[in-house]
Amino acid sequence: MQESDVAIGRNTFAQGIVIRLFRAWSAQVEADHAPMKRLQEIVAPLGLPDETAIACASLFELIEGHLGRRLIRESCCSRRLSPDESALLGVLRVAPSLSAVAGTLAVPHGLPGAIIWAVIAVRQALGMTEPDDGADDSSPGPLPTCPFSPRNRRMEALHGF
Repeated sequence: MQESDVAIGRNTFAQGIVIRLFRAWSAQVEADHAPMKRLQEIVAPLGLPDETAIACASLFELIEGHLGRRLIRESCCSRRLSPDESALLGVLRVAPSLSAVAGTLAVPHGLPGAIIWAVIAVRQALGMTEPDDGADDSSPGPLPTCPFSPRNRRMEALHGF
């Protein structure tokens, strides 16, 4: 197994954890419960740093605050992603390479510095490898609008968990 295969596996695992934490966080918030206990229950058995749950919850809150709306989740055990979950993973992938004032084709309006810092904290807590700036040929084509914008209801499969 090559080092790049290990990095891809680690990133896929981390993305699965982020989605699992987002779905748990969203359900707890929607039910008017404090979400941190549930997030810690998910993170603790995985041996991840204590700050993982806090960093993820902060990221979710910052994105919702920036958008001015709730993020829409898929059901808890679905292998598919909601459009917002796909966008969340996209932001997690590219945000560290973005500037707070400049956008890219993937995130045309840029991101506030607080979201960029929250993404960096989440990536560090989950041991994710260097960010992907979307410059390679294997990345999806550029998105002409905000990744969190309403779009067709096509759901994307999330493989590996």
